[in-house]
Amino acid sequence: MSHALTLRDGLMAGGAPRMWERAMRESLPAVRAAVPPESRVLEVGYGDGLLSCFLAAELGWHITGLDIHPAATESARAAAKAYKLEDRLDFRLVQPEETRRHSGHYNAVFAKTVFYTACSMEEYREWLDWIVSVLEPGGILVNYDTGRANAILQAYRRLRGREYTDLSLFTGEIERLYDERFMPLFRRYYGGLSQFLAPLPGFYQVAARVEEWLAKRTADNCFIVSMVARVRDKVG
Repeated sequence: MSHALTLRDGLMAGGAPRMWERAMRESLPAVRAAVPPESRVLEVGYGDGLLSCFLAAELGWHITGLDIHPAATESARAAAKAYKLEDRLDFRLVQPEETRRHSGHYNAVFAKTVFYTACSMEEYREWLDWIVSVLEPGGILVNYDTGRANAILQAYRRLRGREYTDLSLFTGEIERLYDERFMPLFRRYYGGLSQFLAPLPGFYQVAARVEEWLAKRTADNCFIVSMVARVRDKVG
């Protein structure tokens, strides 16, 4: 490759990279502290693999990735080879029903915009219970997900025909599911309407600050949630 891989490179495929970059970069100190180099990390949904490559190179993780799309596996393996990270990245193609059958004892689980696609609260619980099952005692969850945000944004999503509009986008109710299973080490919320200005860096930065000043971002009005959390001790 002709250039060093950046965090934004890793976020391009998912859209709105500037906004996601802010959320991830602000959490990186907490991620580094909780998940040190040489950690064994399970990534759920690696996509084109570029974000995985950034994490492996920047944080020194050994990542096992699960994805259900053959094209993702092909591009991710090509990226690992191009950036000479094949010894740190194990990209696996699985069937949808196989993901939560995967077992292991990992230091951490990493995901970006995966669990909000759950079709019900019960399915969301199943995702979280599975994560707990593959983490070693004291293991870490690093998760970045999409929030339900406000009524205006939900109306916009419906108008644009976004298929995920009525799925399990992050809310206070879902946050309580996390808190039953994990102890938060870092959690921050971003965006409501300011993300519409993300293509204009200067305006976006000002709008985000104003928005956060006018109304504190919470689980019930955010567009993005970022979290680093330690699995709670298992009882029984």
